[in-house]
This record gives sequence, C-alpha cells and structure tokens, in this order.
Amino acid sequence: MIRKQMFWTGVAFITPVLALQILFLLVPVTVSLVYSFTNWRGIGTYQFIGLDNYRSIFSDASYINSLRRTIVIGFSTAIAANLLGLMLAILLDQSIKTGKLLRLLVYVPNIIPVVVSAFIWRYLLDANTGLVNLGLSKLLGLPVVIPWIDTPSYVVPSVVTIAVWQLMGPIIIIYIAALQGVSVDLLEAAAIDGAGAIRKFLSITLPAIAPGITVNVLIGLANGIRIFDLPWALTGGGPAGASETLGIKIYRYAFQSANLGYAMASAFTLTCLAICVTVVFVRLVRRYELGVT
Repeated sequence: MIRKQMFWTGVAFITPVLALQILFLLVPVTVSLVYSFTNWRGIGTYQFIGLDNYRSIFSDASYINSLRRTIVIGFSTAIAANLLGLMLAILLDQSIKTGKLLRLLVYVPNIIPVVVSAFIWRYLLDANTGLVNLGLSKLLGLPVVIPWIDTPSYVVPSVVTIAVWQLMGPIIIIYIAALQGVSVDLLEAAAIDGAGAIRKFLSITLPAIAPGITVNVLIGLANGIRIFDLPWALTGGGPAGASETLGIKIYRYAFQSANLGYAMASAFTLTCLAICVTVVFVRLVRRYELGVT
C-alpha cells in the first residue's frame, strides 16, 4: 500500500513537468523534423520532398564553410576556456586575501547580457578608436591599427576570445568545486614519497577532477557549437561571412530567405553534430575516469 501511494505521489509530481516538456519541447521538435522534409516557406501549403533539403545542404559550399567555422569556434572555445579556467581556478583555490573578490570578478562577464557584451567589445576592438588599439599604441609607443573584427583573418580569433571571456565564470566555479574535493591525504602522501607539484597534479589532482573537466568541456562545446548571438551582434556574420556560424546561417535561411523547411533541416544537422560530438567525448572521458586505456 505504501509503495503504491509513493508511486502515485511520484507520478503526481512528475506529470506537470513531463507535460510541459512534451508540449514545449517534444512536440515542436517533432513538428520541425516533419517540416525539414518539406519545401515549406513559412506560410501557405507545402509538399514533402524527402531528403532533398539534406542533400542540398551538403552540396552548399557556404553551408560547409559555416559548418567548418562552427566546429573550429566550438573546439577552440572549449579548449581555451578550460585551459585558462583550470589555471585560474588553481590560483583562486589558494588561500589568498582577495580570493572571494576575484571569484566575484571572474563571474561578472557571465551575468552581462551577450548583446550588451558584444556592443561593448565592438567599441573596444574598433580599429581606429577602440581602446585596445589605443592601449597598445601607448604601450608600444607607435601607432597600432589592428582590424580585430573588420577582416576575416582576425574576426574568428576575436569571437573565440570574447566567448572564452564570457564562459570563465561558471567554468572556474566548477573547477574550484572539483579542486576542493581532491583528497588532501593523497597529496600529503605523495609529497612524503617525493612527488613534485607537477607529478601530484598529473597523478592525483587531474584524475580527481575528471568529472568537472567533463562538465566544463561540454559547456564549452555546447556554447561554441550553437553560438549565434555573439557573432551576430558583434559583426552580423561578417566581414564577408568570415564569422558566419551555423546558427547565423540557419537564421538567414529561416527569416531572410523564408525557407523554413531548409532551415529546419539545417538545424537538425547542427543538432546531430552536437549529439555526435557529445557522445564521443563522454565515452572517451568515461574510459579515462575508469582507467581504461
């Protein structure tokens, strides 16, 4: 009787959440998947055209370029954010007087709206009047005019740098939490055995914080692969499409070309890419955590 009562209590608690998930997630995703096999323009009638949208996607040179650029941004953001975040977390995990203040400061970029950040950075990175170039000019004693967001060769590194800056807060917090869970006894035993700082980090600390690394890398990949608002507000996908990601490309298909069926097919391609990258990475990390070579 008690088990039955607990079961129905659980059902009562989970039903509203499950209903919302079905209504606002499962149903729209299913409808979008159906429309990805049509030539729907957003209004009016449509016809089922099978896999034509998907075939067209992978024969579209601009789409392939956007896909390649998105992968580069995604992996670059994840790697840079985690390397820098781990180093800063190790520093902030030390007993320093300003530790709490520094933790607060590194989290500030995460609470600033992305569009606001993009406009601020667009002002800072302006080739002629931006504070970055003016500061470099003062520091070097000669005029510096670097087109950070105005040329294809600089715009992607600039986008990645800003994305990493925005991700620092949550990544550092997760790493600090993981570092505080490292066994002090193991570190002390390793020190007694003569292990240096690097050996202790590689043999004890790194395996212990592996779950935190998994979470942070997935955060970096997810933000990098689905990035849209930052490059859109910063450059509009320019110059000459050099910062156009898959998110921007899908937006253009849907709302500028009014080709909703094609846009939904593109969106599902992006979703499959994100799922594949996530599954492969999680499998590799799980093997590492379990000590499987």
